[in-house]
This record gives sequence, structure tokens and C-alpha cells, in this order.
Amino acid sequence: MNDNTSSPNHSRSLDRRTVLSGVSGTLVALAGCTDNPDTGSDTSTDSTDTTTDSPASQSNVFTGVRFDGGQLVVTLASDTSVDWVRRFGPEENLSEKAKVSPDGTQAQFDLVGQNTDGYTPGTHRLVAVKNDETLGEMPLDLTPDVALTDFRWAKNHPDMEWDKSANNWETHASFVLENTGSGPAMLARTRWRDAPFVLRTDEDEQAFDHTTPLPPGETTTVYARPPVYETSGGLVGASAVECENIDAKTLQLTAVVEPGANLSYLQTIEYGGEEGACELTIVDRETAGPTQTAANGSDT
Repeated sequence: MNDNTSSPNHSRSLDRRTVLSGVSGTLVALAGCTDNPDTGSDTSTDSTDTTTDSPASQSNVFTGVRFDGGQLVVTLASDTSVDWVRRFGPEENLSEKAKVSPDGTQAQFDLVGQNTDGYTPGTHRLVAVKNDETLGEMPLDLTPDVALTDFRWAKNHPDMEWDKSANNWETHASFVLENTGSGPAMLARTRWRDAPFVLRTDEDEQAFDHTTPLPPGETTTVYARPPVYETSGGLVGASAVECENIDAKTLQLTAVVEPGANLSYLQTIEYGGEEGACELTIVDRETAGPTQTAANGSDT
């Protein structure tokens, strides 16, 4: 196979499936957040009395939040006594409640992953509770913003963590998802159309399920499950691509992100050679986001 793009490799993954670069468990500062009670401050109707602050407004219950994969970890002040932390969604519905850890300093919410139904992006409200009494609360914006920023062919990037025990490892590919938002997301599925390996089957499209977390502020390298550029051999029951009968095809990858919009990557491939000895040349590529299409300047 020939590939006419040979730019240097700019990143290296740390495992075979998913790589999270950046600071794991990104800390989100809460400077300026003030704990408020559910009903506001208590003000006497007697003009001679002063305003009395509630316990919630007198305390600084929440000290920070961070993300661990698809999980939200809430940190509480060590001098507070909290039983539960409740999370209310953008519509002010009670979305989830989390038991505080035995040491009284943390509560964890599963926002995305296999064992949760996900969450609605927007401004959420965290409420610290002791015996049904509100001790403090804070708003928290949870809005992911994910983009597909890179796509790489193993043949051109041998230094990455491919499974080189497989004879066809050079036919595999990876892509990069970057979450610049304030909430986590998850890669739930990939759909492939007109990729070389799909042309070997009778199907128009092949899909693969994923449960890859995409924490905010981090970049994730995903190793594609199928041998994307394989044109013969390997796949059981698949025929070889008749490359001599194909001029060019446009590979389309759709990454299904939850919550969020689907992301697309397009790559035009010219086919040369003959069946069993194909030569592939990438001639054009672009990424398509939910609202616009832009040229992808990264190497392939």
C-alpha cells in the first residue's frame, strides 16, 4: 500500500485502546462559588432585627470538583458533616444523589459509561445534605464540546501502540477526539462506510460499539477496531477488493458521541494495483462537525 502523506507523528498513546493525554482527573476551580440555602437568607420583619444567615450561607461546603474518566468527583470541606450530595439537572429535576465517602470528603457521580443513562448538558446544581437539611449548594456547568482532530494510518505511524503481534497491524488506524468543554462525554459507536475493509463485504456500512470516556480538557486517542485499510486476507469470509476496477472511494467515519452531536471524517482513497496486491493512495481528507465542515490539516 502507498500513502502520499508522511508527516511526523505528533503524539504517542499509552495503551492499545485508549489514551488520555493531559492531566488525568482535571481539577476545576470553584473560586467565587458561594454556598446558598434552598430558601435564601432569613430576614426578620422587625426593622430592629438584623439579617440572620442560614447554616448553608455560613459554610464553605464544596471545595472542588474533578473528572475521572466519565465520573464527576466532588470534594467537600473536611470540617463539614454531609450525608449525601444531590445533583439537580438543568430542568431542576433530581437527577442523581451520591453517598458521601466514609471520610466525609468526597462524593462521586457516574455521568457517562456503561452503568448510567447519561446526563443532560447545561448548568447543574449540587446540593449537600445532612439529615434532609441543606448545608450548601453550588452551580456547575456540564457541557461537553468534542471534536475529531486527527486520523492516522498505522503504516505511517509505526511508533504508536499498535498490536504488532497481528500480521495485519499496518492496515489499522486510529483517530483523536478532543473535549474542550466543561463536561465529560463518551464515544458510544463508530460507523464505517466505503472503507477498504467494508468493500470486502456485501454491506454498505459496518458499526462497532464503544464505551470510551472523553473527559473535559483532555485528548483521547482511539484505536479503530477493524483493519480499516485491509484489502485482502485476514477477515474470515471476506473477499479481496478488486482494486483494478475501482478508481477512488471516499471513506466515511461517523463517531457517535453521547451526549453531543455525531462527528464525521471523510477520506478519499485512490485504488491502484490489482486484486490481492492493492496500492492505496490518500488524496483528500476532511472532518465534518455538527454545524460546519473544515479541512483537516493533520497528517494521516
